Amino acid sequence: MSDTAFNIDILVAHRGLQSRFPENTLLALKKAIDAGAKYIELDVQFSADCLPIIYHDPDLQRVSGIKGNVWDYPLKELLCISAYEPDRLGNRFKTETIAPLKALVDLLKENPQVTAFVELKEESIVHCGRDLMLERVMHILASVKSQVVLISYDYCLVEAATKAQWGQVGVVLKQWQDLETDTVKSITADYIFFDHKKLPQQISGLDSIKGKLVAYEVGDIALGKELLNKGVSMLETFELELLSR
Repeated sequence: MSDTAFNIDILVAHRGLQSRFPENTLLALKKAIDAGAKYIELDVQFSADCLPIIYHDPDLQRVSGIKGNVWDYPLKELLCISAYEPDRLGNRFKTETIAPLKALVDLLKENPQVTAFVELKEESIVHCGRDLMLERVMHILASVKSQVVLISYDYCLVEAATKAQWGQVGVVLKQWQDLETDTVKSITADYIFFDHKKLPQQISGLDSIKGKLVAYEVGDIALGKELLNKGVSMLETFELELLSR
């Protein structure tokens, strides 16, 4: 490892190449892959007719500049709505629209070297329920199963994915201490995502944790090195190009 970069193989492009393109759009995901990303992360919410879209927020204001929630609209209407982050990026990407989850299938088939972390968002559980969410996501992604890791803050959803024999799964920790809960221990996750700010200052025994530790929202090289030295395996970042130079 040089003083100015990390191996791209340990970096996860958080919502695609979000630093320069609107998050969770096909454009951002493709640009991350063009930049060399072997791992991408994206979020999944559900429409009024309980069909999955690639989108982070439950409401549409920040990313699409309109009022309402994603589950106020059927899929057909959501796919016509821009996903351009107007406050952050202005109107430059207004032609980028919300993508259905099924669009990920072709992207992964075209890029067999890429693994996608697909985060199922908790907010949609209230609207659609865990069983239906999981059933529809697994059905859509079945043909690229080997390239998809299903992850969530909802531990019961991840546990259900494990019981349904989905290949790889990951938990996103709400608190670091959740590692000691019976639910998280029972999952045997392949990946454990956590907010680097919630990692205790004095920590030991990371090497004994089953599953790869992935710290998210890592934006600078010094922090990344500190985390890797503590035993973290991978870094999820909005700054893929900065950290991989």
